Amino acid sequence: MKRSPPAHRAVLVALLASTQVLFGVPLVAPVGEAAAQAPRPRVWLGPMQADDVPGARLLSEKFDEAARNQLRRSQKVQTTDQAQFGDAGGEGDPRVEQAERLRVAGKEAFAAGEYQKALEQLRAALDLYEEGIASVNKVEVLAETLGYLGATTHALEFDADAKDYFRRVVALLPEAEPLDEFPEAAKALFEKEKAKLLKKKRGTLTVTTEPPGAEVRIDGVERGASPVTVKDLVRGDHYVQASHGEAGLAGTRTRVKGGRTKKVNLTLSTEVGPEPAQKADEALVAQITQLARDMDISAPFREKAEAIASQTQADCVVVAFISPKGNEFTLTSFVYAVEAKQTAKLDDLGFRANLSSVFSQATRFAGEVETACTEFPVAKVVSGKLVVAAATPPPRDPPPVRREPDPLAVPPPTEPYRPSSLDGEDPPDDDDDDDPWYAAWWVWTIAGAAVIGGTAYGGYLLLQDEPQDGYDATVVW
Repeated sequence: MKRSPPAHRAVLVALLASTQVLFGVPLVAPVGEAAAQAPRPRVWLGPMQADDVPGARLLSEKFDEAARNQLRRSQKVQTTDQAQFGDAGGEGDPRVEQAERLRVAGKEAFAAGEYQKALEQLRAALDLYEEGIASVNKVEVLAETLGYLGATTHALEFDADAKDYFRRVVALLPEAEPLDEFPEAAKALFEKEKAKLLKKKRGTLTVTTEPPGAEVRIDGVERGASPVTVKDLVRGDHYVQASHGEAGLAGTRTRVKGGRTKKVNLTLSTEVGPEPAQKADEALVAQITQLARDMDISAPFREKAEAIASQTQADCVVVAFISPKGNEFTLTSFVYAVEAKQTAKLDDLGFRANLSSVFSQATRFAGEVETACTEFPVAKVVSGKLVVAAATPPPRDPPPVRREPDPLAVPPPTEPYRPSSLDGEDPPDDDDDDDPWYAAWWVWTIAGAAVIGGTAYGGYLLLQDEPQDGYDATVVW
């Protein structure tokens, strides 16, 4: 693209400014809207070093620079040097402040019928509330967020998730009622789940703190100084908070089961907000890079990736290196996803010894990192020194278009109900329900053993045909 001459740029700026004044079209997103965007995954990208051959070091530096610049401009991820929450200044937890903005934005999206957008914002708000739970003053904001998540997932026809969210509301506030803003079908589902849950056995929670004597709140209700035991809690997730005038704050989310006692110990701290991000330790960086070069992506690699992620507050750790291949160069890269606890190998990228090829492939690499860190590629995971294919669950289909039933059509067989959860938590235990035979643990244990045994035997046969002293696995996708 050719650059506009200075005079042309001035005219272009004037035209855009006139458009904003005459028609009210903003040139940039409003500050409030930008602040309410869900947090993007944080990416730590290790230095892309090259083998010490003529010309390789300069090319690797250019590749590294181009890839980082692309990621810094990304709208999907942010690099760890950009991902700073800022100083809370002792006035409040910035995570809770961001959660407040996301909750309001999610409610507005729900009211506008933008259910997918509402789901993303409300889930991000819930995550931030729970990260900063020690600083949340009113548990009602959590109950409201969960309620809207239930109504949103119900609108998207994720009924199992809607039931789980509604049960969580009832566990926090047994007297809660569905909001007027919810559709009638969502209100009916809420009331049904509430009636079922309140009939079940309740549990007990014992809370201790370090140091003892802290004021304890469970689901926003003051329960006295620690240690304290609270009975008759509705089974499900509960939020425990503790505060002490000198020792500080603490909080957590815990699950209480019917007829049982759950013990929770909290360590108080005067630090408010997330721990500040640090630079990755140079020794760790050198070690993980060498492991990648040796194609040893096993337990030590994962341990060092976890350590780097903890230091830099990264959601995914990317390690890459450049090596010569004939008259060209090849970039080999791995991505470790902290939440999934897995490592994926990205496609090798070849490029020539010229800047045009370097910039082109660096842009492609940045795009693959974006995809890997936002939608982790479980179909291409690493096990030891082999890249293996893993079973990938099929994506959820969009809500079907409703049509009038055909009176001549034969009704399809009824599929068994399979619960799921969007927020990664298992649904509360249902001790009173009778599970069908196919849900029994022994059925899936036998099936799992058969799959694992077949995979291990296939891997054994593969290794018999290949040398054992290096990484020589080829996968065609």
